[in-house]
Amino acid sequence: MVKRLLAGPWEHIKQRFPDRQIYHRTEGQVRYFAITTEMQVAAITGVCLLAVWLAITSVNMVLSARAEGRAGHEIRVLAERHQQQLDEARAAEAAAIAYVESRTSAFDRTAGELQNRSNTLRRLLDFADDLSLTRERESPSLDDGRILMAATSGDETPREPLVAPTALALDPDADPAEQRVAALLADQEAALALVEESAEQRLEKLRAVLRLTGMRVDQAVSAGPLDSEGGTGGPFIPIDQAPVFSGGLDLSDPFNARIARITARLVEAEHVEQLLTATPLALPIDGPHRRTSPYGNRIDPFSRRPAFHAGTDFAAYRGAPIVSPAPGRVVYAGWRAGYGRTVEVDHGYGFRTRFAHLHSIDVRRGDDVETSQRLGGMGSTGRSTATHLHYEIWFRGAHVDPEDFIRAGRYVH
Repeated sequence: MVKRLLAGPWEHIKQRFPDRQIYHRTEGQVRYFAITTEMQVAAITGVCLLAVWLAITSVNMVLSARAEGRAGHEIRVLAERHQQQLDEARAAEAAAIAYVESRTSAFDRTAGELQNRSNTLRRLLDFADDLSLTRERESPSLDDGRILMAATSGDETPREPLVAPTALALDPDADPAEQRVAALLADQEAALALVEESAEQRLEKLRAVLRLTGMRVDQAVSAGPLDSEGGTGGPFIPIDQAPVFSGGLDLSDPFNARIARITARLVEAEHVEQLLTATPLALPIDGPHRRTSPYGNRIDPFSRRPAFHAGTDFAAYRGAPIVSPAPGRVVYAGWRAGYGRTVEVDHGYGFRTRFAHLHSIDVRRGDDVETSQRLGGMGSTGRSTATHLHYEIWFRGAHVDPEDFIRAGRYVH
């Protein structure tokens, strides 16, 4: 069916493009090649396709050129719009900079003063953090567990809590920047008040514990620690020129004078705390024990005559651990007449402790010991009736009642 339909057109094509022969004569020989209808139709079809392709390509090039022209025009329009916006932004920036410069010319002095005060306050806080500050410790014998209550029980006037200056009302009509500066200054005042109050309370607590021992705190502080008993000295450096304040302080400024005062209190609290650490407040026995003879007048167990007892006696089992009540250095370890096997520890600040009638000695002269470190075992050597420890505390060459120190130590250990 298809061949019948195509037969007519094909015959018409064959009439229009009949087969042809092209003759070629070379060296007396005649040759030819035939160009069939199919070849002619294929050549014409190729030429037509090439012409169509050329036409489509030309149209595409024209359309692309027009599109590129439109795109270039749009880019130029966008570039002009962007340049206009950039110019407007630069103008606004210049106006803002001019406004800020005009507003900050009178604010520089206040900002500089605020920065100096902040730097000084930060150095003060860093200086306070570097000190080993005593923490409040609970005491079962007190209502709120604070050492200060034990030392100032006669003071019935309670300390009023500090109110942060930021709670004060600020002028609502003031400039926001000025309000912020005022708030920062108020915060600095609150921080100073809290640091000053903390330093005062800490110093009072430390002195309160030391007063419970019955000794004069100023004498103990002036004695100095263990490593400085050989002598002290050095150039005089005022507190306002201490390393915490690089460049010194102008004490005519009330803020700087307050900083110097707080720093002095912190340094004093540190010295008193070092004294408290060296004070023999802990028990000299590690384990169960009982007191058999207090400090003071008593009947001598050997002569049965009135005598003075320079220490406190503790009884426990033979070999019970005898420990150091505070850090120090062993200055004597051996036999002493009347005391038997004896250990003496120098704790600095004028404090010495003596442990007598020991069964064994576990340290040697020159050893550094820590709090609760074993010194020996309980025994009954020397002038002793039974196994016990004779414990003495000496301050600046005079013996004192160990019970006062042990009682004060309950608020620390």
